[in-house]
This record gives sequence, structure tokens and C-alpha cells, in this order.
Amino acid sequence: MRGIVIAAGMGVRMGALTECRPKCMLEVGSGPLLDATIERMKMVGCDEIILIVGHCADQIDRDDVIRIQNLDFNNNNILHSLMYASEYMHGPLVISYSDIWVEPDIYTTLLKTEGDIVIAADCDWRPYYEGRTEHPLSEAENIIFNANEDVTHTGKTIDPNGFPENRCAEFLGLWHMTAAGTDAFVKCFNRINSALSLTDPFQDAKEWQKSYITDILREMINAGQQVSAALVERGWAELDTRQDIERLPEVAERQRLYNYIESAKTKR
Repeated sequence: MRGIVIAAGMGVRMGALTECRPKCMLEVGSGPLLDATIERMKMVGCDEIILIVGHCADQIDRDDVIRIQNLDFNNNNILHSLMYASEYMHGPLVISYSDIWVEPDIYTTLLKTEGDIVIAADCDWRPYYEGRTEHPLSEAENIIFNANEDVTHTGKTIDPNGFPENRCAEFLGLWHMTAAGTDAFVKCFNRINSALSLTDPFQDAKEWQKSYITDILREMINAGQQVSAALVERGWAELDTRQDIERLPEVAERQRLYNYIESAKTKR
């Protein structure tokens, strides 16, 4: 099984923290955030790690990954960045955003959940947004799921108040696909890519090249593809802004970031 980490973005909302380094190289706990992500992937059986780099790629010095350069990271978004690794997108995959701290048990839950496409989603996500002014609740990538825990809707424009609270969760930016799921994902991308120009609108995105993972997942769900939710309760944190980094120690207990807490003690 392969792991893919998407780490090409500029991290502009981190300000000076990421002017000269990628977000994934920020110190979180006892080392760079990327270290924790790769460790978790290896823990669940990823024996090959693909790292998609772009901004300040020379600051990532690892000899245990295959590096893929996103040559257009200034213009595209996370979906198109992922597809720079298309030659490696076959067979089972675990794919992760590079700016999330995820506790090890969530990876275990993800791999135990049945389905060809399984996305990790937090159904106890709202408290994390209390005081999170630089990345407010309105920017969450949400999913809606049914009683069978199948995902019925995804996107950044979902009004969570329009659905029962126990049917709305936040996508972590972490998912697993079997070989069949990967094949369906790639075929869907190629079909859309052949029909649209990079600047055409697509789902919630104003431009196809700016699409999020939730945009293509919605397209697949609407076409009949089953997408399953691996539901968790907290146990993760997104590090998208400088405020997210600064307040991480104070919200760690509430977010149940127990591995992070122990890691931070080791650093001290």
C-alpha cells in the first residue's frame, strides 16, 4: 500500500512562519509535522510514501520518500496537486493533507472501515472552531452522511445548521482507497479534466484547477459512487493559520491530542 502526502501549497495564512519553509516542516510536538504523518502511514502498512512538493521544496530533506514536484502550485489547488502523482495512483492508497495532526488511532479506524473510498470525518467538530477566528466554521470542509454512514454530500458551502447535527461531520483531509476506489477516482478526474478547461467552474470551485477533494467526491457520489465515512470524535487538528499553531497547546486536551501532548513533553 502507498501513502501520498500533498505538501505543495504556500501556506500564506501562516505568514512569516512559512515564507521559507512548507507548512509540513513546522515543528509540532517533538519534530516536523511531516514526521508524524509519515510515521502514521507506515504504522498502518504504507511501505512506499509519495510526497508532492512545491513551495520551498528544498527544505524537505528525506530519503525515505519519493518526491513529486507540483510545477504549478501557485495556481492550482489540492486536487490538481494530488494528480501530479497520477503515475503512482493505482492499487490501495492512504492520502493525507500535509497540514493536519492526526492521532494514530484515527488511521487505524480509517483502515478498518469497509468501503472502496473511505474518508475520515469528525462528527464532534464544532468545538474546535470556538475562538478560531482566522479559519472560521464557515470554511470547514463538511460532509453529510446517512444512517449507514455513507456520505451523501460534501463541500465547503454546506450549511451545517441545515442538517441534523448527528449527520454532519468535518472531513479531516485524510482518506483511504482500495484499488477499485483509486481506479474510480482517477477515471473520474480524467473524465472531468478532458471536458473542462482549467478555468471553468466545477462544483464549489470557481475554477477547475482550484478544486478541493470534496468537489470531486461530490461529483463521484452524484454519479453513484459509494463513499463511506470513518467517523471519529476529535483526535486531530488542522494547522492552516498562525493562530492554529499558537493555540494548539491550549486546545490539545480538548481535542484529545494525547499523542501530541506526549510528544511535546519529549521535546521539552
